[in-house]
Amino acid sequence: MRWLLLAILGYGCLVAETALFRPGALALQVDAHWVRPDLLLALGLFVALFFDPTDVFIIGWVLGMASDLVSIAGRLGLKALLFCIILFLVSQVRQVVPRTRILGQSAACLVTVFAVHLVWYTTTRLLAGGELWLLRSAEESILDALYTAALAPYLFWLLLWLREPLRASVGGERD
Repeated sequence: MRWLLLAILGYGCLVAETALFRPGALALQVDAHWVRPDLLLALGLFVALFFDPTDVFIIGWVLGMASDLVSIAGRLGLKALLFCIILFLVSQVRQVVPRTRILGQSAACLVTVFAVHLVWYTTTRLLAGGELWLLRSAEESILDALYTAALAPYLFWLLLWLREPLRASVGGERD
């Protein structure tokens, strides 16, 4: 794995996520919730599907911490913990995911973003002393997951195009 190239891609995703998908730009407002894609988690999902599980754990932590640092709510380290656990679990079951198919990428992205965001929204509300609005957290999570899943094939296409410099292992397992 090329760590420097992955760091540059992570930085690009972070800038796109915070600059392009901010309120008033490409973020969508639904019931007082700004729906934004989680490009860092989508990049982490690519790493989980194509790289070694030990690398996935490290990258998951770093991408989650970057997401925590630009987040306006939540606890520092919560997304980092969620990213590394969920992405590590994805890397363990990647043999059953059609990794190079658009439908497989979108479905994996939908499930992963929904799981991370549901736990994050619910935990953030509980730690802030608010009520447990599980249905509201689920609604916000599915909206973010749908937006991310719609953009994931384009990001995966770019990353698969860069598979040689990244040293991603595309073949060998079920594609």
